[in-house]
Amino acid sequence: MLCASSCAYSIDADGNYIPPSPQAEAVGWIKKHPPVPIVGGELNINACLVGVNNKDGIIVAFRGTLPPYPVSVAGIADWLHDIVASTPSQVGNIRGKVHDGFWIALETIWPEILYQINRFRELYPKKPLYLTGHSKGGSLACISAAKIYYDHPETLQPRAVYTYGSPHPGDNEFVNNFPLSTIPVTRYENQMDVVPFLPPTELFIKLACRVPLVGKALEKVRGWDYVPLGKLQYIKDDRLILDDEPGLILVRVGEIVANLIEGESRFERMVEAHYHSCGYSYMNAICKGEVCAQPNPNARDSG
Repeated sequence: MLCASSCAYSIDADGNYIPPSPQAEAVGWIKKHPPVPIVGGELNINACLVGVNNKDGIIVAFRGTLPPYPVSVAGIADWLHDIVASTPSQVGNIRGKVHDGFWIALETIWPEILYQINRFRELYPKKPLYLTGHSKGGSLACISAAKIYYDHPETLQPRAVYTYGSPHPGDNEFVNNFPLSTIPVTRYENQMDVVPFLPPTELFIKLACRVPLVGKALEKVRGWDYVPLGKLQYIKDDRLILDDEPGLILVRVGEIVANLIEGESRFERMVEAHYHSCGYSYMNAICKGEVCAQPNPNARDSG
């Protein structure tokens, strides 16, 4: 699923998809009916890939956003602001509130997504449906799962959702009403990746406000009640993957805030902690060398 999420980044602004190697080979898309790229919104900034493979089933992989590079204090502040700038809103039949910006993004591509899901279901009626995405794509996957659950309860249900470095998709009510017993969500979060803490909880706001530019970007979201969704799989700096445990969130928030306080010399490590591609921690830990045969010479393990 991580490789499928990575494949979605190979959709260009014109809606063309060039399969990336080695991720596309790792997914094993069925060649007879190749994955379909879908784009929408201003400058086609919203995108996903819908396809099918033999091992898993029908996969909807949402494209996310990458952090700014080169890294600067102002760039990080603008990037954080873009993630938190939308209010939580009640939408459609979904219970609870979701990130308004993510919902609007999803609406620009949803009709075509639903059409392609149903087309692949006709071609492969026994294949289950999976939703996945990295960064913003993870939140879109979660909101899509809720939308499907409430809008198509009898005819179309995902088998599972997998997210990587995903921001919070909705508030506490949304998470409490999400059908985890029916649609399990697994969220992978890398050490030093700040995106999974956004839009921020009250704890994160309280600590991050010690960093002037970052604090200013987060201050207005107080009381929005965002929380994470699904079972945490936490990637440590030694590439071990751990379950959640008491006190872990305090340690993680403390590490991130400490690095923000230290300034630009530490920002690059935080930015790289969010990368999905070969040579970085998500791919190194989850795929354990089984996908990326050769290390990325420009990458450093950021865990």
